[in-house]
Amino acid sequence: MYFNPQVKEKRNDFFNFEVIQEELKKAIEDRTTPLIAVYGLRRTGKTSLIRVVLNSMSKKFIWIDSRDISSRDDFYRTLSNEIDKLKRFKIDKFTLKGVNLSLNFMKKGLDYLNKHNFVLVLDEAQMLKRLHLDNSVAFIYDNFPNIKIVISGSESGMLKTFLGKNNAKAPLYGRAVLELQTGRLNKESGFTYLKEGAKQAKINFTDEEILTALKELDGIIGWLTKYGWYRLKYPPKESLRRTVKEGSTLAKEEFIKFALKAEARYKKIMKSIKGGARWEEIKKQTQISDKQLYSMLIRLIDNGFIEKIEGVYVIADPLLEAAI
Repeated sequence: MYFNPQVKEKRNDFFNFEVIQEELKKAIEDRTTPLIAVYGLRRTGKTSLIRVVLNSMSKKFIWIDSRDISSRDDFYRTLSNEIDKLKRFKIDKFTLKGVNLSLNFMKKGLDYLNKHNFVLVLDEAQMLKRLHLDNSVAFIYDNFPNIKIVISGSESGMLKTFLGKNNAKAPLYGRAVLELQTGRLNKESGFTYLKEGAKQAKINFTDEEILTALKELDGIIGWLTKYGWYRLKYPPKESLRRTVKEGSTLAKEEFIKFALKAEARYKKIMKSIKGGARWEEIKKQTQISDKQLYSMLIRLIDNGFIEKIEGVYVIADPLLEAAI
């Protein structure tokens, strides 16, 4: 069902994105594409996309949520535990300094994945950069060619940094990588999504209700799904109120966590961007130096909080905009 708020596993529950599904499927099947990166704003269906495609192919895979990884040892332990689940043998657990040594103790498990053409998925992979685990990914890439690596992340700039874009010293610099990007539903697709989701759930959405929801929630499928889920229980106005309240709180918490010590300055920038603004307008309202403003705007873009469209900076998530 479209309005199930959990990560989608089956193709029938996953709306649209037929083109990117086919692109991802072809890339996974293609032996000359060892590394795939899936970018996209928060709540635009990256995780569901990867799971749906892998399941539709009956593909064997290991999934690691990088947000749960707190150290290098934690990564090796998690990976080896996941391999242990697939095979009766146990991987020797040793903690040694150095990427190659640590992974060499897992060679038996990685050989197994390589032999059976497994896919290794690293969700929110940009979180691994701070632990220098891009070295480990490069090691697997270089030594186990039949392990397909799929990385995803909502912080596109950070994910590109993880991949070593424009940094010849980075471990993954120069590696062949296919990049795919999820995005918002356009107005027509968003309308169809809510209409078909309502039909699945055997409830009625008027055209006026759908247009109101799209105006508030834009084409971010995560928020539209949340709205549809609430509509199974509440009338339209209450469902939208709950979605906006919950979504704004979550989006604001994500932003505050990102801003940390510079929260006041980032908030000032975000307020100046509400409704869309050009550089000159932001500069005038914030009174931040050119160098610092440029750096902060790049960080906001890299972390998926704002976008720059034809010279205009806009807040990427309408519910974050509502919370600022």
